[in-house]
Amino acid sequence: MSRKGFFIYAFLLGCFFLISNSLLAEDKISGKNREVSLDEWIERAEKHLMNGEDEKALSCYQQVLLLDSKNLSANIFMGNYYYLQVEKVRKDIEFKQTRKNKTNSEQREKYKESLIDLWPTYVKAKGYLEVVLSQFPSSEVIKTLNHIEELHKIIQ
Repeated sequence: MSRKGFFIYAFLLGCFFLISNSLLAEDKISGKNREVSLDEWIERAEKHLMNGEDEKALSCYQQVLLLDSKNLSANIFMGNYYYLQVEKVRKDIEFKQTRKNKTNSEQREKYKESLIDLWPTYVKAKGYLEVVLSQFPSSEVIKTLNHIEELHKIIQ
């Protein structure tokens, strides 16, 4: 590779790195002494969501809730995030239980034990969704909260 080709390659690689990591660069440029505003945290969270970076969005929305515990968009995201995460695990457990050759009572007992282990995450989702419901009447949120209550009845 020629020297000119190497520099072009290095330049393009550097541009790609800066573009793909713009949020990380933005975080470092903002400085240690500068507090990030609520709107900036929301903007960062939305950028992370658009990039498919749910974990980073989660961190940003946690910061939003530290500044404003009633923030609607943060509570919607947090409630849905935790609910969907735990539902995925529950459905995997349910699927695995149906594939095993156990009696119905053994399956129900094992399923109940699994739900008990998952319950703290459902409670977390429920808390965020109740804040959403107090500000914004939504049939979907009500449906989700009702589903969580149905699961609670199973483990009691």
